[in-house]
Amino acid sequence: MRRVSFTAIAAAFVLLAAAAQAQTMADIKKRGTMRLGYSETSAPFSFKAKDGAPAGYSIEICQRIATAVTTAGAPGAKVEWVPLTPGTRLESVATGAVDIECGTTTITLSRREKVDFSIPIFVDAATLLVRKSTATSITQLQGKKVAAARATTTIPALERALARGFVKVEVVRTGTVMEGFELLRDGKVDALAGDRTALVGTFLQGGGAEGLMVLNDDLSYEPYALVLRKDDSEFRLLVDRVIAQLYRGGEIEDIYGRWLAPLGKPS
Repeated sequence: MRRVSFTAIAAAFVLLAAAAQAQTMADIKKRGTMRLGYSETSAPFSFKAKDGAPAGYSIEICQRIATAVTTAGAPGAKVEWVPLTPGTRLESVATGAVDIECGTTTITLSRREKVDFSIPIFVDAATLLVRKSTATSITQLQGKKVAAARATTTIPALERALARGFVKVEVVRTGTVMEGFELLRDGKVDALAGDRTALVGTFLQGGGAEGLMVLNDDLSYEPYALVLRKDDSEFRLLVDRVIAQLYRGGEIEDIYGRWLAPLGKPS
């Protein structure tokens, strides 16, 4: 009797696990739409182009994934792009409001408690965009104001760097990196912390400004990945296969060239 009960319980757990692992694709098929979350302001990875359409390095990778899903996994499903912010991106994936997040999200263990990640799509490092007349190194920011987007890995990286140098600043938390750039451009803060490539992209997207420079200091290691729902191994495998094929076939070099070529050839 005990053996039968244990077998029944084990079978139930297997069925529940299988159902959870196939949840993303099942939702896409049921609603007939694949929802992709993205940032409107994280150029050159994920941003709203002049024509209003999503564009960027991460966006193009997600477009390849959407093609794989809507032609094989869920034929005929439409694609819907959903704007997200650093503060809403993880929760939107975790709750199923979007099926995948396509931006500049760093893989961390604490985030893995809520969501899963694809294989890495890019590696960057946090640094500072500063007004040259104010500072040319992080130690010269003593007593100054530094903007950084909330709900990002940039803030703890900045705080660790400041603590190492015994530098005290006022950290101004913003909704997005672009909001921080606007504060810097308008002279309301003295520096902007963020990932190096995103800072350059934001500078260009925001129309630039005189007298600004990006520091050479690397404050952190930031491996980017696409954000996926937790415990859905079937969908994660589909996503990873598409990305792996881009690397194996060399297409990732073309995607890099379209969006990141001004930064030079990657190492």
